[in-house]
Amino acid sequence: MSDDAEKSWGPKHFIQNTPCARNSFLYGMGGGAVGGFAYFLWTSNPRRSYHALVVSFTATVLLYWVPCRYQYAQKRLKSRMINQGLKTHIVMQGTPEAELLASAQEQGTKS
Repeated sequence: MSDDAEKSWGPKHFIQNTPCARNSFLYGMGGGAVGGFAYFLWTSNPRRSYHALVVSFTATVLLYWVPCRYQYAQKRLKSRMINQGLKTHIVMQGTPEAELLASAQEQGTKS
């Protein structure tokens, strides 16, 4: 890729490279269309149904985005902890501290 393509930023770049963005916007568009259409059928007022569409789009995007990003952050934190533990294990392998740790873990599992 060229440097210009990497530096460009836009809605397409955001949706492709941000976790949860694609699904959030897709569900938001669906929820907004259903909410706006239902409100139009109920009131027959196009202007207010458009407002209902925007509100239901925003609510759906936020209600999907926030928990998804929270779960994504939790997964990233756990993977970082596992990677750090693996790096520490590789560094300590074969040292006296590793043998002490292994013997302490064996004694803890026996009781």
